[in-house]
Amino acid sequence: MTKIKPHTATEQQQIARFISCLNQAMVSGRHSQRELCFRMGITIGSMTKYLRGSVAPLRVGLGIQAALAHELGVTLDALYAYYCTGEYVTDVTVEQVVSWIRSDSGQADLPGLMDSLREAGQRWVGGAPEPKALPAAKQAAPYTWPIEELKECGVSEVFRERLGLTDAALRKLATKGEFTDELAEAFGIACNYKKEAVIEAFNKRVPVA
Repeated sequence: MTKIKPHTATEQQQIARFISCLNQAMVSGRHSQRELCFRMGITIGSMTKYLRGSVAPLRVGLGIQAALAHELGVTLDALYAYYCTGEYVTDVTVEQVVSWIRSDSGQADLPGLMDSLREAGQRWVGGAPEPKALPAAKQAAPYTWPIEELKECGVSEVFRERLGLTDAALRKLATKGEFTDELAEAFGIACNYKKEAVIEAFNKRVPVA
């Protein structure tokens, strides 16, 4: 009988991150285990092994990892970097950006691309980006209470991401006062507040009473 070698300390750390990624993909995509299995092209038995920590991620097939990266909205390189370092680090080249624009970008991406190009052009000629106009009520200092409250409640970055409390969403709330019902509900779950109270606080840009 072949004796199974125990996982090294490094592999155990990578396995924990792999499990975190799988759970994040299910939560963020609102998929059941079976649905995620279908999207990743694996059996429910394989998923069970992954979630039990029986398989190190670097021993999982490239196609499966590529499918998981797609579900998480990151590149395959970034996913492997996360397994090894705990951070989604990736180097994106100009050639990759150009290739993406030519092949994958759609009309919905164009406004953001044009804004970025305009701001970059202003930097190149020594100018500053034009400030984006906000309603008069939004011209106050950034609304940082939600971010501070999440830290005070000890909400981890991983849990925030799973709930949809991303840095981008919190930044938009802080600077523009924009948020969705889903974001308010997720914040309430994370910090144990009622959704209605959170919505009222977010609209008034004050702490929950």
